[in-house]
Amino acid sequence: MLLGIGFLAITGCSGGEEPKEEESQAPSQQEVQSALEQAVEAGIPGIALEIHNPQGSEFLAAGAASLEAEQPRPPAENDSFRIASVTKTFTAAVVMELTEEGTLSLEDTVEYWAPGLLAEGDSITVRHLLGHTSGLRDYTKDEEFLEAFVAGEDLTPQQIVSFVSSEPLTFEPGTEYEYSDTDNIVLGMIVEAVTGRSYEQELRSRVLDPMELQATVLPEGTAMPEPHAQGYQYEPESEGAGEPDNVTTALDPSAAWASGALVSNSGDLSRFFSGLLGGELVGKDTLEQMKETLAGEGSPSGPGVKRAGLGIFSYELPCGVVWGHTGQFPGYQIFGAATPEGRSGLSMMANATGISEQANEALVHAQELAVCRALG
Repeated sequence: MLLGIGFLAITGCSGGEEPKEEESQAPSQQEVQSALEQAVEAGIPGIALEIHNPQGSEFLAAGAASLEAEQPRPPAENDSFRIASVTKTFTAAVVMELTEEGTLSLEDTVEYWAPGLLAEGDSITVRHLLGHTSGLRDYTKDEEFLEAFVAGEDLTPQQIVSFVSSEPLTFEPGTEYEYSDTDNIVLGMIVEAVTGRSYEQELRSRVLDPMELQATVLPEGTAMPEPHAQGYQYEPESEGAGEPDNVTTALDPSAAWASGALVSNSGDLSRFFSGLLGGELVGKDTLEQMKETLAGEGSPSGPGVKRAGLGIFSYELPCGVVWGHTGQFPGYQIFGAATPEGRSGLSMMANATGISEQANEALVHAQELAVCRALG
Protein backbone atom coordinates (compact mmCIF):
# COMPACT_ATOMS: atom_id res chain seq x y z
CA MET A 1 0.00 0.00 0.00
CA LEU A 2 1.23 3.46 -0.88
CA LEU A 3 -0.46 6.36 0.87
CA GLY A 4 0.18 10.07 0.95
CA ILE A 5 0.58 13.16 -1.15
CA GLY A 6 3.90 14.00 -2.81
CA PHE A 7 5.86 10.80 -2.59
CA LEU A 8 5.43 8.61 -4.37
CA ALA A 9 21.63 -10.25 -13.07
CA ILE A 10 21.22 -13.13 -10.54
CA THR A 11 24.13 -15.41 -9.73
CA GLY A 12 23.94 -18.93 -8.40
CA CYS A 13 20.22 -19.41 -9.01
CA SER A 14 19.87 -21.95 -11.81
CA GLY A 15 16.93 -24.33 -11.57
CA GLY A 16 17.93 -26.74 -14.38
CA GLU A 17 18.04 -30.50 -13.91
CA GLU A 18 21.81 -30.66 -14.40
CA PRO A 19 23.13 -27.21 -13.47
CA LYS A 20 26.75 -26.31 -13.59
CA GLU A 21 28.42 -26.57 -10.22
CA GLU A 22 28.77 -22.82 -9.79
CA GLU A 23 25.11 -22.27 -10.76
CA SER A 24 23.72 -24.85 -8.34
CA GLN A 25 24.95 -23.06 -5.26
CA ALA A 26 22.94 -20.45 -3.42
CA PRO A 27 24.46 -16.97 -3.07
CA SER A 28 26.91 -16.78 -0.19
CA GLN A 29 26.25 -14.71 2.89
CA GLN A 30 28.91 -12.26 1.71
CA GLU A 31 27.25 -11.90 -1.71
CA VAL A 32 23.95 -11.05 -0.06
CA GLN A 33 25.65 -8.68 2.39
CA SER A 34 27.37 -6.94 -0.52
CA ALA A 35 24.00 -6.49 -2.26
CA LEU A 36 22.56 -4.87 0.87
CA GLU A 37 25.52 -2.49 1.04
CA GLN A 38 25.09 -1.60 -2.64
CA ALA A 39 21.48 -0.67 -1.96
CA VAL A 40 22.64 1.65 0.84
CA GLU A 41 25.27 3.20 -1.43
CA ALA A 42 22.51 3.86 -3.97
CA GLY A 43 20.52 5.93 -1.47
CA ILE A 44 18.59 3.70 0.94
CA PRO A 45 19.45 4.73 4.53
CA GLY A 46 19.16 1.24 5.98
CA ILE A 47 18.22 -2.26 4.89
CA ALA A 48 17.77 -5.45 6.91
CA LEU A 49 17.20 -9.09 6.00
CA GLU A 50 16.31 -12.15 8.03
CA ILE A 51 16.14 -15.70 6.70
CA HIS A 52 14.46 -18.20 9.02
CA ASN A 53 14.77 -21.99 8.65
CA PRO A 54 14.85 -25.10 10.88
CA GLN A 55 18.56 -24.60 11.54
CA GLY A 56 17.99 -21.11 12.94
CA SER A 57 17.94 -17.55 11.69
CA GLU A 58 20.40 -15.52 9.67
CA PHE A 59 20.26 -11.76 10.06
CA LEU A 60 22.08 -9.32 7.76
CA ALA A 61 21.91 -5.52 7.67
CA ALA A 62 23.57 -2.47 6.19
CA GLY A 63 23.28 1.27 6.62
CA ALA A 64 21.45 3.10 9.38
CA ALA A 65 18.26 2.62 11.31
CA SER A 66 18.38 6.36 12.08
CA LEU A 67 20.12 9.13 10.15
CA GLU A 68 19.62 11.49 13.07
CA ALA A 69 21.49 9.39 15.61
CA GLU A 70 25.00 10.52 16.45
CA GLN A 71 26.27 7.04 15.66
CA PRO A 72 23.97 5.58 13.00
CA ARG A 73 23.77 1.80 13.19
CA PRO A 74 22.35 -0.84 10.86
CA PRO A 75 18.73 -1.81 11.50
CA ALA A 76 18.66 -4.37 14.30
CA GLU A 77 16.87 -7.70 14.36
CA ASN A 78 14.36 -6.46 16.92
CA ASP A 79 13.68 -3.09 15.26
CA SER A 80 10.00 -2.63 14.43
CA PHE A 81 8.82 -1.21 11.10
CA ARG A 82 5.56 -0.67 9.22
CA ILE A 83 4.82 -3.69 7.03
CA ALA A 84 2.16 -1.92 4.93
CA SER A 85 0.44 -4.22 2.41
CA VAL A 86 2.11 -7.32 3.81
CA THR A 87 -0.79 -6.94 6.27
CA LYS A 88 -2.99 -8.34 3.49
CA THR A 89 -1.52 -11.82 3.91
CA PHE A 90 -2.30 -11.73 7.64
CA THR A 91 -5.88 -10.77 6.78
CA ALA A 92 -6.04 -13.56 4.21
CA ALA A 93 -4.88 -16.06 6.84
CA VAL A 94 -7.79 -15.05 9.10
CA VAL A 95 -10.29 -15.26 6.24
CA MET A 96 -9.01 -18.67 5.09
CA GLU A 97 -9.24 -20.03 8.63
CA LEU A 98 -12.89 -18.98 8.70
CA THR A 99 -13.55 -20.69 5.38
CA GLU A 100 -11.81 -23.84 6.62
CA GLU A 101 -14.14 -23.84 9.64
CA GLY A 102 -17.15 -23.48 7.36
CA THR A 103 -18.36 -20.23 8.91
CA LEU A 104 -17.48 -18.34 5.71
CA SER A 105 -17.36 -19.36 2.06
CA LEU A 106 -15.15 -17.98 -0.70
CA GLU A 107 -18.33 -17.71 -2.77
CA ASP A 108 -20.20 -15.62 -0.18
CA THR A 109 -21.02 -12.16 -1.51
CA VAL A 110 -20.25 -8.84 0.13
CA GLU A 111 -23.97 -8.10 0.15
CA TYR A 112 -24.63 -11.23 2.24
CA TRP A 113 -22.32 -10.18 5.08
CA ALA A 114 -22.41 -6.39 4.67
CA PRO A 115 -25.77 -5.42 3.20
CA GLY A 116 -25.75 -2.05 1.47
CA LEU A 117 -22.00 -1.54 1.81
CA LEU A 118 -21.34 -1.60 -1.94
CA ALA A 119 -23.57 -0.59 -4.81
CA GLU A 120 -22.73 -3.88 -6.55
CA GLY A 121 -22.00 -5.98 -3.48
CA ASP A 122 -24.17 -8.85 -4.68
CA SER A 123 -21.76 -9.53 -7.56
CA ILE A 124 -18.50 -9.44 -5.54
CA THR A 125 -17.43 -12.51 -3.57
CA VAL A 126 -14.86 -13.14 -0.86
CA ARG A 127 -12.74 -14.92 -3.49
CA HIS A 128 -12.78 -11.80 -5.67
CA LEU A 129 -11.65 -9.64 -2.76
CA LEU A 130 -8.78 -11.95 -1.79
CA GLY A 131 -7.53 -12.20 -5.37
CA HIS A 132 -7.99 -8.54 -6.39
CA THR A 133 -10.47 -9.49 -9.09
CA SER A 134 -13.40 -7.53 -7.59
CA GLY A 135 -13.24 -4.50 -9.87
CA LEU A 136 -13.48 -2.22 -6.81
CA ARG A 137 -11.67 1.08 -7.24
CA ASP A 138 -8.71 1.70 -4.91
CA TYR A 139 -9.68 4.21 -2.25
CA THR A 140 -6.05 5.30 -1.83
CA LYS A 141 -6.26 6.94 -5.26
CA ASP A 142 -9.40 8.91 -4.47
CA GLU A 143 -8.74 12.65 -4.10
CA GLU A 144 -11.33 13.16 -1.36
CA PHE A 145 -9.83 10.34 0.68
CA LEU A 146 -6.30 11.69 0.24
CA GLU A 147 -7.39 15.13 1.43
CA ALA A 148 -9.01 13.62 4.53
CA PHE A 149 -6.03 11.33 5.15
CA VAL A 150 -3.40 14.07 4.94
CA ALA A 151 -5.60 16.28 7.15
CA GLY A 152 -5.42 13.56 9.80
CA GLU A 153 -9.14 12.77 9.91
CA ASP A 154 -10.06 9.68 11.92
CA LEU A 155 -11.80 7.51 9.32
CA THR A 156 -13.73 4.32 10.06
CA PRO A 157 -13.59 1.37 7.65
CA GLN A 158 -17.16 2.20 6.59
CA GLN A 159 -16.13 5.77 5.77
CA ILE A 160 -13.05 4.59 3.90
CA VAL A 161 -15.08 2.28 1.68
CA SER A 162 -17.68 5.02 1.11
CA PHE A 163 -15.17 7.01 -0.94
CA VAL A 164 -15.51 4.46 -3.75
CA SER A 165 -18.55 2.33 -2.84
CA SER A 166 -20.85 4.04 -5.32
CA GLU A 167 -18.30 4.25 -8.14
CA PRO A 168 -18.78 1.95 -11.15
CA LEU A 169 -16.64 -1.17 -11.02
CA THR A 170 -13.60 -1.06 -13.28
CA PHE A 171 -14.54 -4.49 -14.70
CA GLU A 172 -16.97 -7.35 -14.14
CA PRO A 173 -15.92 -9.21 -10.97
CA GLY A 174 -13.81 -12.27 -11.67
CA THR A 175 -12.86 -11.32 -15.23
CA GLU A 176 -9.67 -9.30 -14.63
CA TYR A 177 -6.99 -8.52 -12.05
CA GLU A 178 -6.39 -5.08 -10.56
CA TYR A 179 -4.67 -4.47 -7.22
CA SER A 180 -6.96 -2.53 -4.89
CA ASP A 181 -6.53 -1.70 -1.21
CA THR A 182 -10.31 -1.42 -0.91
CA ASP A 183 -10.61 -5.21 -1.24
CA ASN A 184 -8.96 -5.81 2.12
CA ILE A 185 -10.83 -3.11 3.97
CA VAL A 186 -14.01 -4.91 2.92
CA LEU A 187 -12.50 -8.25 3.99
CA GLY A 188 -11.78 -6.83 7.44
CA MET A 189 -15.40 -5.74 7.73
CA ILE A 190 -16.59 -9.20 6.67
CA VAL A 191 -14.37 -10.81 9.33
CA GLU A 192 -16.08 -8.66 11.95
CA ALA A 193 -19.55 -9.42 10.58
CA VAL A 194 -18.90 -13.19 10.54
CA THR A 195 -17.36 -13.43 14.01
CA GLY A 196 -19.03 -10.62 15.93
CA ARG A 197 -15.58 -9.58 17.15
CA SER A 198 -13.12 -6.93 16.05
CA TYR A 199 -10.65 -7.57 13.26
CA GLU A 200 -7.81 -7.05 15.74
CA GLN A 201 -9.24 -9.64 18.14
CA GLU A 202 -9.56 -12.22 15.36
CA LEU A 203 -6.09 -11.47 14.06
CA ARG A 204 -4.59 -11.91 17.50
CA SER A 205 -6.46 -15.08 18.47
CA ARG A 206 -6.08 -16.81 15.10
CA VAL A 207 -2.61 -15.73 13.96
CA LEU A 208 -0.49 -13.64 16.32
CA ASP A 209 -0.96 -15.55 19.58
CA PRO A 210 -0.78 -19.10 18.14
CA MET A 211 2.43 -18.24 16.26
CA GLU A 212 3.80 -16.20 19.20
CA LEU A 213 4.33 -13.14 17.01
CA GLN A 214 4.73 -10.77 19.94
CA ALA A 215 6.26 -7.89 17.96
CA THR A 216 3.39 -7.71 15.46
CA VAL A 217 0.74 -5.17 16.42
CA LEU A 218 -2.08 -3.12 14.95
CA PRO A 219 -1.13 0.35 16.22
CA GLU A 220 -3.40 3.20 17.17
CA GLY A 221 -2.22 6.54 15.83
CA THR A 222 1.24 7.30 14.52
CA ALA A 223 3.30 6.02 17.45
CA MET A 224 5.78 3.20 16.81
CA PRO A 225 6.87 0.52 19.31
CA GLU A 226 10.42 0.77 20.64
CA PRO A 227 12.92 0.03 19.29
CA HIS A 228 12.07 0.87 15.68
CA ALA A 229 13.76 1.80 12.45
CA GLN A 230 13.15 5.36 11.30
CA GLY A 231 11.42 5.73 7.93
CA TYR A 232 12.54 8.24 5.27
CA GLN A 233 10.92 9.74 2.20
CA TYR A 234 12.63 11.49 -0.71
CA GLU A 235 10.84 14.40 -2.33
CA PRO A 236 9.10 13.17 -5.51
CA GLU A 237 10.76 15.73 -7.78
CA SER A 238 14.22 14.87 -6.40
CA GLU A 239 14.24 11.37 -7.97
CA GLY A 240 15.97 9.99 -4.90
CA ALA A 241 18.54 12.78 -4.61
CA GLY A 242 19.26 15.07 -1.68
CA GLU A 243 18.40 14.45 1.95
CA PRO A 244 15.21 12.47 2.66
CA ASP A 245 12.63 13.58 5.21
CA ASN A 246 11.97 11.54 8.34
CA VAL A 247 8.32 10.49 7.95
CA THR A 248 8.24 7.79 10.63
CA THR A 249 5.27 9.34 12.42
CA ALA A 250 4.16 11.87 9.81
CA LEU A 251 1.07 9.93 8.73
CA ASP A 252 -1.40 7.77 10.64
CA PRO A 253 -1.59 4.27 9.08
CA SER A 254 -4.93 3.54 10.73
CA ALA A 255 -6.75 4.22 7.46
CA ALA A 256 -4.91 1.24 5.98
CA TRP A 257 -6.39 -1.04 8.70
CA ALA A 258 -6.80 -4.63 7.43
CA SER A 259 -5.13 -3.61 4.19
CA GLY A 260 -1.85 -2.22 5.48
CA ALA A 261 -1.60 -0.93 9.04
CA LEU A 262 0.41 -3.62 10.86
CA VAL A 263 3.79 -3.08 12.49
CA SER A 264 6.18 -6.02 12.88
CA ASN A 265 9.88 -6.91 12.92
CA SER A 266 12.18 -9.15 10.89
CA GLY A 267 11.86 -12.20 13.12
CA ASP A 268 8.08 -12.15 13.29
CA LEU A 269 7.65 -11.56 9.57
CA SER A 270 9.93 -14.35 8.37
CA ARG A 271 8.42 -16.66 10.98
CA PHE A 272 4.87 -15.80 9.83
CA PHE A 273 5.46 -16.69 6.19
CA SER A 274 7.31 -19.92 6.95
CA GLY A 275 4.51 -20.91 9.33
CA LEU A 276 1.73 -20.04 6.91
CA LEU A 277 3.29 -21.92 4.00
CA GLY A 278 4.24 -24.74 6.36
CA GLY A 279 0.61 -25.40 7.27
CA GLU A 280 0.58 -24.05 10.81
CA LEU A 281 -2.46 -21.85 10.23
CA VAL A 282 -4.46 -23.58 7.49
CA GLY A 283 -4.40 -27.02 5.91
CA LYS A 284 -2.92 -28.20 2.64
CA ASP A 285 -6.14 -27.98 0.66
CA THR A 286 -6.71 -24.40 1.82
CA LEU A 287 -3.14 -23.46 0.91
CA GLU A 288 -3.67 -24.93 -2.55
CA GLN A 289 -6.66 -22.63 -2.98
CA MET A 290 -4.52 -19.67 -1.96
CA LYS A 291 -1.94 -20.74 -4.56
CA GLU A 292 -4.39 -20.69 -7.47
CA THR A 293 -2.93 -17.78 -9.42
CA LEU A 294 -3.32 -15.48 -12.37
CA ALA A 295 -0.99 -12.85 -13.78
CA GLY A 296 -0.76 -9.94 -11.36
CA GLU A 297 1.58 -8.11 -9.03
CA GLY A 298 1.48 -6.08 -5.84
CA SER A 299 2.77 -2.61 -5.03
CA PRO A 300 5.74 -2.47 -5.08
CA SER A 301 6.21 -5.26 -7.59
CA GLY A 302 8.90 -7.40 -5.96
CA PRO A 303 11.47 -9.75 -7.51
CA GLY A 304 11.12 -12.18 -10.41
CA VAL A 305 7.98 -13.09 -12.33
CA LYS A 306 4.87 -12.41 -10.28
CA ARG A 307 1.50 -14.13 -10.13
CA ALA A 308 -1.38 -13.28 -7.80
CA GLY A 309 -3.06 -15.84 -5.57
CA LEU A 310 -5.50 -15.35 -2.70
CA GLY A 311 -3.73 -13.01 -0.31
CA ILE A 312 -0.28 -14.06 -1.51
CA PHE A 313 1.85 -13.77 -4.64
CA SER A 314 4.29 -16.18 -6.24
CA TYR A 315 7.74 -14.83 -7.13
CA GLU A 316 9.50 -17.03 -9.68
CA LEU A 317 13.23 -16.73 -10.27
CA PRO A 318 15.67 -19.05 -12.05
CA CYS A 319 16.57 -20.51 -8.66
CA GLY A 320 12.96 -21.37 -7.78
CA VAL A 321 9.70 -19.97 -6.43
CA VAL A 322 8.72 -18.34 -3.15
CA TRP A 323 5.32 -17.16 -1.93
CA GLY A 324 4.75 -13.89 -0.11
CA HIS A 325 3.81 -10.24 -0.33
CA THR A 326 5.36 -6.80 -0.69
CA GLY A 327 4.37 -3.57 1.02
CA GLN A 328 5.07 0.15 0.96
CA PHE A 329 4.10 2.96 3.29
CA PRO A 330 5.88 6.34 3.49
CA GLY A 331 9.35 5.57 4.80
CA TYR A 332 9.22 1.77 4.52
CA GLN A 333 9.43 -0.90 1.82
CA ILE A 334 8.87 -4.52 2.81
CA PHE A 335 9.19 -7.96 1.25
CA GLY A 336 8.16 -11.10 3.11
CA ALA A 337 8.06 -14.61 1.67
CA ALA A 338 8.64 -18.30 2.22
CA THR A 339 9.59 -21.37 0.24
CA PRO A 340 6.63 -23.44 -1.06
CA GLU A 341 6.50 -25.82 1.92
CA GLY A 342 7.52 -23.20 4.45
CA ARG A 343 10.96 -24.63 5.22
CA SER A 344 12.54 -21.17 4.94
CA GLY A 345 10.99 -17.75 5.43
CA LEU A 346 12.49 -14.36 4.75
CA SER A 347 11.78 -10.72 5.46
CA MET A 348 13.51 -7.65 4.06
CA MET A 349 12.96 -4.07 5.18
CA ALA A 350 14.29 -0.92 3.50
CA ASN A 351 13.61 2.32 5.37
CA ALA A 352 13.07 4.66 2.44
CA THR A 353 10.49 5.44 -0.24
CA GLY A 354 10.65 7.75 -3.22
CA ILE A 355 14.08 6.29 -3.97
CA SER A 356 15.93 6.62 -7.28
CA GLU A 357 15.66 4.10 -10.10
CA GLN A 358 19.22 3.01 -9.33
CA ALA A 359 18.38 2.41 -5.67
CA ASN A 360 15.25 0.49 -6.61
CA GLU A 361 17.24 -1.75 -8.95
CA ALA A 362 19.73 -2.40 -6.16
CA LEU A 363 16.89 -3.21 -3.76
CA VAL A 364 15.28 -5.68 -6.16
CA HIS A 365 18.68 -7.29 -6.79
CA ALA A 366 19.11 -7.75 -3.04
CA GLN A 367 15.64 -9.33 -2.88
CA GLU A 368 16.58 -11.73 -5.68
CA LEU A 369 19.73 -12.87 -3.91
CA ALA A 370 17.83 -13.22 -0.63
CA VAL A 371 15.23 -15.43 -2.32
CA CYS A 372 17.91 -17.65 -3.84
CA ARG A 373 19.75 -17.94 -0.53
CA ALA A 374 16.50 -18.89 1.24
CA LEU A 375 15.77 -21.51 -1.43
CA GLY A 376 19.33 -22.83 -1.25
